[in-house]
Amino acid sequence: MEKRGTKRTASAKGRSETGQARPARGMALDSRVTLRTVADHLGLSPTTVSRALKRGDDVNADTIDKVEAAARALGYRPHLGGINLRTGRTHAIGIILPLGGEGDVNKFVASLIEGVSSFLKTIGYRTAVVPLLRDDDPIIVLKELVSENSVDGIILTNTKPQDERVKWLLQTKTPFITFGRTELFSPHAFVDVDHERIGARAGAMMFDAGHSQPLLIAPPEDLTYSMQFRRGWTQIHRERGVDLAPQSVICARNSSNAGLEIASSVLRDRPEITGAFIAHDDTAMGFVSGLRPFGKHVGEDFGIITYGGTRMHSFINPPLSAFTFPHVTTGQSLARLLIKLIQGGRPEDLQEVSQADFNDLGSHHLTAKRL
Repeated sequence: MEKRGTKRTASAKGRSETGQARPARGMALDSRVTLRTVADHLGLSPTTVSRALKRGDDVNADTIDKVEAAARALGYRPHLGGINLRTGRTHAIGIILPLGGEGDVNKFVASLIEGVSSFLKTIGYRTAVVPLLRDDDPIIVLKELVSENSVDGIILTNTKPQDERVKWLLQTKTPFITFGRTELFSPHAFVDVDHERIGARAGAMMFDAGHSQPLLIAPPEDLTYSMQFRRGWTQIHRERGVDLAPQSVICARNSSNAGLEIASSVLRDRPEITGAFIAHDDTAMGFVSGLRPFGKHVGEDFGIITYGGTRMHSFINPPLSAFTFPHVTTGQSLARLLIKLIQGGRPEDLQEVSQADFNDLGSHHLTAKRL
């Protein structure tokens, strides 16, 4: 029996009396697994384990494989505190999450987090989610995040043409990337979808389906992508020689309630309208509900095209034709380009614009008129 007060070395704790490495079983759940934990488990020195985890050229392949397997089994994670002290980095990326009304989470930004986090995890970075409540000042939230020095870079969404957040970040030289473009002269990193082309394509499809005065329901007018949708929509009207009535373009918040209100107003005041491109799937859901009291049916006497990335459109009854883009892949691209920026990349070299896919489910056609 061991005498009280007798000290045991760290290496003795990890070995049996025969000197063999003890299994990880029995380890306290709240004990942090360190390099020494892995080293003691394998009977190696912490230096060898460290070099193996870095895949150093002076460590043979068998040892590297053995160390990596043990690290995974034991749940080893690098001690970021020490790394941060040496590099001056936090190894965290902040993504600002805009929230809508009470109990409403922006589904798009929430789904981006999965893509951002899945990429960052592979390189030892964490994702710090910063909620932006409805009444919060975006600039104040941003300044507080930067002043805390808790992240190495920031991801922004919902960009505006003359975005004050982007201007401030450019002035402070804080690494950041946006989902969406601005119209600022100073270049910055961004990932975006070609919304102008979507607006033009959606308008052309509505005309081709027989809608003489299709409606555009766009996001809030101060957002860049809303402006891009409207540019494309205006362009196709010009090409088709159709006058664009101002009341045929409606900008509204992205929500089911907004869609319901718009449907009721349009069908009451403008019964000649037979179709709409609704540039957000939440709004489209509300709009579809608003058709029912007026006896209208999607794909029969009222046509709809929507836009999003959650595949929500395919679960509406009936399913809606939609322009889509992959949210998770977009999040991964945002994280990948931001890391390159942090590592010294030039903002003008870190800009991507992707094209949306079109999922034709027939909801924009008017079958009742063809019968």
